[in-house]
Amino acid sequence: MKPVLDANALAGKTVLVTGASRGVGAAIAQALAAANANVVAHCRDHVDGAARAVAALPEEQKLLLKADLRTADAARALWREAMAWRNGVDVLVLNAAVNLDTPVDGPDHVWDEGWAETLQVNVLGAGALMREAVRAFAERGEGTVIVLSSWAAQQGSRLVDISAYAASKAAIRNLAQTFARNYAHRGVKVHILAPGVLDTGMSTAGKDDAAIEATNRGLAMGRATGGDEVASIIAYLATGAAPGLTGSTLDINGASYIR
Repeated sequence: MKPVLDANALAGKTVLVTGASRGVGAAIAQALAAANANVVAHCRDHVDGAARAVAALPEEQKLLLKADLRTADAARALWREAMAWRNGVDVLVLNAAVNLDTPVDGPDHVWDEGWAETLQVNVLGAGALMREAVRAFAERGEGTVIVLSSWAAQQGSRLVDISAYAASKAAIRNLAQTFARNYAHRGVKVHILAPGVLDTGMSTAGKDDAAIEATNRGLAMGRATGGDEVASIIAYLATGAAPGLTGSTLDINGASYIR
């Protein structure tokens, strides 16, 4: 990915990125590293992937942390660890999420288990982490939270079997909006991104060339949005240069869904 920002645009800022080991999370970590941020790269299990995402940074500018965000306590512990490094966190990027099948016509236990884990990770764990960040930033008088939602949160999912994912992304967007509204006067900026189909990660256009081609034919640009495009926008927002965008949801779907 070619850096969009100046090589020192984020120098001195410490950014915690959840789910930094693969997909768009890894692209985000790479974009932040290219702008010379100090990056706390979180992962659940895939430490090697998180390490690759921040490989360009010197050792003193990167920290790898594992945490299972299926519990709010683990999210709070992750925040404490990140805050203890390099005098605190300036920016939180909430990217980690699960997208589990919750088939309407499937067994009850699959529906129940899928909903439970999706809400635990995408809403309860992410929400607890966002709460910690907002409280710390409000006390300090500045700080930025960037939340990855989804176009499915805006319009409902076109795939009925991932209804839990769509609902969870709507819930975390609403929490972000609530925090933005109530903490703007205390210097806290909260930005929400709602990507459509991406060429990387859990929303990838398809698993093989035929599937990708079929998906792309239904998109206005004729292609999926690049994960690096999302990462570039996040790196810009992390600079704090657009405080007037706090509370806004930025649609990144190549005109396939316009509202």
